[in-house]
Amino acid sequence: MNRSLLSIVSVFSLPLALLLGACSAIPPDHPTSASADTPTPPASSQAHAANGLTDASPDLYMMEKVSDAPQVVRTGRYQLWELGTSSGQQQLINQVVRVAIPSTLSVTVKDALMHLLAGTGYHLCDGVPSDLANQPLPLTHRNLGPVSLHEALQVLAGPAWVLQQDPRRREVCFRARDRSTASADPIETRRLAEPTRQTHPTDTTAAHLSTGASAATQAHQARMKADLKSGSEKQESR
Repeated sequence: MNRSLLSIVSVFSLPLALLLGACSAIPPDHPTSASADTPTPPASSQAHAANGLTDASPDLYMMEKVSDAPQVVRTGRYQLWELGTSSGQQQLINQVVRVAIPSTLSVTVKDALMHLLAGTGYHLCDGVPSDLANQPLPLTHRNLGPVSLHEALQVLAGPAWVLQQDPRRREVCFRARDRSTASADPIETRRLAEPTRQTHPTDTTAAHLSTGASAATQAHQARMKADLKSGSEKQESR
């Protein structure tokens, strides 16, 4: 009875001793394989995490556009809703705007610029040149669009001014364009580029015309001489 009990205890004690020996062989400070494979967060994320903030992922303004295929979600049995934002929503300078100013109001270019920027998120800088700001608004600029905000601002200012923007402060301004690089009127440029057209007949044509005119004159004179001669002969015969 005692021998069988001792044999049973020895059978169960041997695996337990091996297991305890294997656990004691691992140093307490040695990292396990699971902890070694855990990636270390970047330093920038750790710095932001110290303030309680982390960068959003993915970053819309840093990611590359993979495909132009729209992403849609089903909102009904036969209805799909396209996901995403427009270019004007992602970049405020590209949003679509309209300009409609009554012709009865006397406004300047600065007034039109401020009216255009209202509600767009952008504002006009304080240093707009007076040569541009105090100009009366042309009638042709009182109705513009739909057009992008970027283009409308340039059209209201004209080709003599360069549009400037500060996306951080959402501010737009203008500077005078260098006269040496200022673009001329495109219609005038095309007119000057075209070869000079002849508005008068060439020398060859004039020679042919003069030759024809002289021949007709000589024939007319010959007929007149013949008529006079025949008339004189008739009078003599009488």
